[in-house]
Amino acid sequence: MDYSWIDVHSNKYAQTLNGKIFTGVSCNTESIHRTSRMEGGGMALTLVVSGKGEIACDGKNYEIGPGMVLFRHPMLNYTLALSSQCFHRRCYLVLPKEIFYLMLEVHPDLISVPPVFSVEDVRKHLDNFLLVYEHVKESSDENFFSLLPVVERYVLYLLSPYLLKGKSSDLMRAKAQLETDFTSTLQEIAEEHSMSYNTFRKNFTNAYGVSPQQYRLRKKVENAKQLLSMGYHCSEVADTLGYPDLYTFSHQFKQIAGTTPKEYRKGHIL
Repeated sequence: MDYSWIDVHSNKYAQTLNGKIFTGVSCNTESIHRTSRMEGGGMALTLVVSGKGEIACDGKNYEIGPGMVLFRHPMLNYTLALSSQCFHRRCYLVLPKEIFYLMLEVHPDLISVPPVFSVEDVRKHLDNFLLVYEHVKESSDENFFSLLPVVERYVLYLLSPYLLKGKSSDLMRAKAQLETDFTSTLQEIAEEHSMSYNTFRKNFTNAYGVSPQQYRLRKKVENAKQLLSMGYHCSEVADTLGYPDLYTFSHQFKQIAGTTPKEYRKGHIL
């Protein structure tokens, strides 16, 4: 894997809400030992890009390696150990316990998510993490609430296989992916959730009253509005959201928002 992005951001992080929400990249070769009592009762999601170790929870031991996600929360007792004999690269998001308990009210299955699970496309998850990282980096306590939808989408994207269960949830998981994954084709998303593209398009349109393509466009524009309001330039937003050029971004944005990105930025910049 190309580690250039994560290595450039070695040991850098961003925080807001008086330091209670922070996210960043950690790169190190030292051994690390942590317990639940050392974490301050918050919720943490860590994407392991490289490195190895183990975590012990409720009498079970889990091996840690590349492509795994660590999920820790206030109701979990654990011991974490990372080996010193390799180079560790991790992307992490830490939230206060108040947000965890709020999300638990909405998603009670959150408590059943395993402390360690694997993901197939680490690069895709890195891209989604980067969007959250940039939001936190550019935010402050004053506009903290604009972060909540971004954080929730990221958490649900990572944990949706455990929060949305059964065959009937395939469409819901695909919908959640459309909200954060702007690089995979609709065909790839359909196949990832055990559907043909035609079945996916038909079922999605019947369930939500809009096609998957149109739904994704709306979510991209919502993300674009947030970035523009935070001061990002139009070209930066277009690049962050994976548009091939500024013209395509401006055209799609105006179709959905009724105004150009430049005009929107002037009227809504924080």
